[in-house]
Amino acid sequence: MDSIKPLAPSRSVSKSKHRKQWKNRERRETMERLKTDMIEIGEGQQRIREGQREIRQKFEEIGSECRRLKEETMNIAKQSDYNQIRINLMFSILKAREDNNFAHADQLTGLLRLVQFPSPFLFLILGISDFIINLANASYCKEGNITRKWKRRNKERQARLAD
Repeated sequence: MDSIKPLAPSRSVSKSKHRKQWKNRERRETMERLKTDMIEIGEGQQRIREGQREIRQKFEEIGSECRRLKEETMNIAKQSDYNQIRINLMFSILKAREDNNFAHADQLTGLLRLVQFPSPFLFLILGISDFIINLANASYCKEGNITRKWKRRNKERQARLAD
């Protein structure tokens, strides 16, 4: 009898082919894992960018709100100064009338009519009115009719106006 030939290729060839297939499968699986990881990372980065965009937008909103509040505060301070000037002028008018100085009271009344908020000449009027008010207040303070609180407020107002 002749030798019988095997139907399958030799075992050594089959093992190497099987190893290559196994390595190729591992590579494919690794590549697929890497692709899914990259997709997840990309989605995570997209979420981070969206979060940063939202935070930037919130900061801009906060900044604009801060600017608006500053502006509103400045307007309130200006209105307060304006009211204080008018009160001081009225006080000086009363003092002049009390002293029977009607000419001075008439001048102060005219000045009170000039002071309108917001006036482009308000700072010019402020300088004049402060001078007149300080003259009137000086004599009134000497008499001891103004409290410490009034003096302190007047000094604070003058310091604000000086700035």
